[in-house]
Amino acid sequence: MAAVGLAYLQRWGREDSRGAFTTLLPHLATAEAGILPEEVELRVLAMAANLYASPDGKLFDANKSAACVARAEALLANHDDPEVRCQLRMAEVACGFYLGEAERITHGSGRLSEALVGVKDPALRLLAEDACAHEAALRGEATAATRRFRDVAQGAARMGYAFLEARNLAFLAQRRLEEACEPSEALQLVRRAREAAYGGRMARGFSFIFAARAEAEALLRLARFTEAETVLDEADAVVEELRWTPLYLTVTRARLYLLTGRYSGLRRLARHLTAYDGTIQRALTGAYAQFAESLADLAEGRALRAAEGFAAAGQRVLELGGWPYLRRECLLYETYARVYACQRDEGRVLLRRARAFLERMPSAWHSALLHRFEALLHVLDGRTAEARELLQASLGTFSLTGDLCMAVYTRHLLALLARMDGDPAAGELLAASEAELHRVGMAVHQQHFIHYVAHEPSVGVDPATASEGRRLGAEALVVPFERLSVRGMGAPLIQRELMAVVEGLFPQSAPRLEELDSQGQATPVAGESSVPATESVEFGDGCGRRLRLGVAGTLPPDGRALLTALSRLGGFAMEVATLRGFAQSDLPADTTSGEDTRDADVPGFIAASPAMKRLRADLASLSSSRATVIVTGESGAGKELVARALHALSARSQQPYVAFNCAAVPRDLFEGQLFGHRRGAYTGAATDHPGVIRAAHGGTLFLDEIGELPLEVQPKLLRFLENGEVFPLGETRPVEVDVRVVAATHRDLSQLVREGRFREDLYYRLQVVPVRVPPLRERREDVVALARHFVRQLTPQGMDPPQLGPDAIAALMAHPWPGNVRELRNVIERSMAYGPFPAVLGAEQMRIAG
Repeated sequence: MAAVGLAYLQRWGREDSRGAFTTLLPHLATAEAGILPEEVELRVLAMAANLYASPDGKLFDANKSAACVARAEALLANHDDPEVRCQLRMAEVACGFYLGEAERITHGSGRLSEALVGVKDPALRLLAEDACAHEAALRGEATAATRRFRDVAQGAARMGYAFLEARNLAFLAQRRLEEACEPSEALQLVRRAREAAYGGRMARGFSFIFAARAEAEALLRLARFTEAETVLDEADAVVEELRWTPLYLTVTRARLYLLTGRYSGLRRLARHLTAYDGTIQRALTGAYAQFAESLADLAEGRALRAAEGFAAAGQRVLELGGWPYLRRECLLYETYARVYACQRDEGRVLLRRARAFLERMPSAWHSALLHRFEALLHVLDGRTAEARELLQASLGTFSLTGDLCMAVYTRHLLALLARMDGDPAAGELLAASEAELHRVGMAVHQQHFIHYVAHEPSVGVDPATASEGRRLGAEALVVPFERLSVRGMGAPLIQRELMAVVEGLFPQSAPRLEELDSQGQATPVAGESSVPATESVEFGDGCGRRLRLGVAGTLPPDGRALLTALSRLGGFAMEVATLRGFAQSDLPADTTSGEDTRDADVPGFIAASPAMKRLRADLASLSSSRATVIVTGESGAGKELVARALHALSARSQQPYVAFNCAAVPRDLFEGQLFGHRRGAYTGAATDHPGVIRAAHGGTLFLDEIGELPLEVQPKLLRFLENGEVFPLGETRPVEVDVRVVAATHRDLSQLVREGRFREDLYYRLQVVPVRVPPLRERREDVVALARHFVRQLTPQGMDPPQLGPDAIAALMAHPWPGNVRELRNVIERSMAYGPFPAVLGAEQMRIAG
């Protein structure tokens, strides 16, 4: 068992699979002989299954891993062990991933998540979540994968798992690049991955390869080609050390050769892949070799041959299990090659297939690239106006996300198209774009296609596009619509894109985007707000927020109609992004210092579990909003802490925070306490009372247990929420107040509505932004973090807080916590109340049952 534990540490603590295998090997033969106790044999087999599924060419053997899994499964029938079952599922997912067999992973999809249910070891849970992230990515659940990579990286940093932190930061960087983040963000993530690896004294292993791939891709987008090649060369050296397939770096290196015009490098890359004689993914490596060879054909002008090559590589991928990453590249570049070969019908078919694929596996960057290829199909058809619009949409996305290379190439295509249209300014545009290409060290190979198409007798130039001036009208919306409908963008990026297209349509208009609360008061979201707007339109994002898009200055006659159409489209795009869960561009917290899960801005807010980290991120996103929030959850789960967090993170944090418990006030005093009263308004009203709503003016009012609000008071509360005014008892006119309301309840308000105990109109008015606080049993990772927080909080001043012993942690993790966080705090306080003050809190001090 000690050998199993040491192997576990070597494999997942330092990414040293060979050292782990050396440690386990003497005991593996004993386990296979069947002379160990079955409980011990289970552990040895589970570890062996994962070592045979590790990314090392000397060890990887999918058949041996499967044999260990099968033998362990048979033993589990008599010795059910959730942790062993979870390790077996991890080995299966790893084999599928390293074999490049998406079908194998899809077939077992969900089994690992099911195995996680009974696992209490936080380290093993992190390892399993890492595997689940790859499952999600292969299923096309882009944001679920991004979120899981981020959560695992943060959890691994706290626990000191350098391997997991570095690996997940690398994969997170790659995911964010596909979501069209700025290259600097990806480079920051890679930097942190390398710092984690060096800090953990890890060997350069598989995670190094993926970090290098993301770093090289980001450097390519910045046109830093020499640095990108150096990074790829270092990663290739690690591939050789591991005796692994070189396919993972193929697409990035091929793009480097394409961008710099080194087409012979593509041939060398194809030969290198073809010569690979290892046992790891040999067939899939051959498909990547065919892809690289086809790119070389395309770059050298042999478009038809390239198209057939991409088609063959894509078909080979399907036969091998449908590895989606290569399938996507083959579809996109075959689309371009068919167009280049002037195969209109085949190009349209491929375009539809590529679009459908990107719907299933969204990527904002690849969608913008497909826009560019579709534009060339329009050029082939002589529809140059539509081609220009798509190129401008593609340029907008690449420029917004900092992809210098793609932006430069797209500008060059626009200049070539202008020359084809006979634009008088084309010569100047073309000279400027070629100078820009040479300045950054990029090749000019797209001009062959435009030149060839321009001289095709079957291709005509749309005369309506020649030398046309800037117009507004229906056609003016095509580019903005294409830019705002790019799949894979999150709501913040859509907001930035919306501002960019408005500024493009109406230069010098100082566009601004604001969020409106129920009283119509605005909070700036983006843009210039110092100059008053002369035109504005309101719209919703479909998820509870009202927004206002405004511009300053005089608009053309159809300007307001265009502004309205853009705002509606932006609202729909944000709703789709939210419903599909596209990620926001937030970076994981830098926890390399080993800091705990406390939030400096919100004292007492502990977030170790993915659920609470998502909740904390949601609260931060709501910080600039004035929308009413309803917080639900079981008693003791921490609803008031969430309300305080909303206030502390908002712009109102320096203003009053007033809490009002609706279950603690006598019914006959309710109205006066809530809305205030004048002296003598009723018997017992000896002095003026402002009421809690007016007391919270400018700040936040927390209405706890809103479900206990008397029915006769509910219409007045509704009036306040709708109009922002209160009518104190004894007053003759209403008083305006500026208050953000956060309500909370442990009751099912919809059931109270059905029973006639809660007004339906008030119910829907409160449900603007619903927030659920999960019970403690659904966020086990928070138990130990909260316990340690309470130990520190309850330790007398001047004394060192006691440590939680391993047996105490096990007892805490095993308890169901029906009283949630409140019960946990009571247990810690009770355990520390008995003297003498302990140095270590063990299981015997944990008076959970008391």
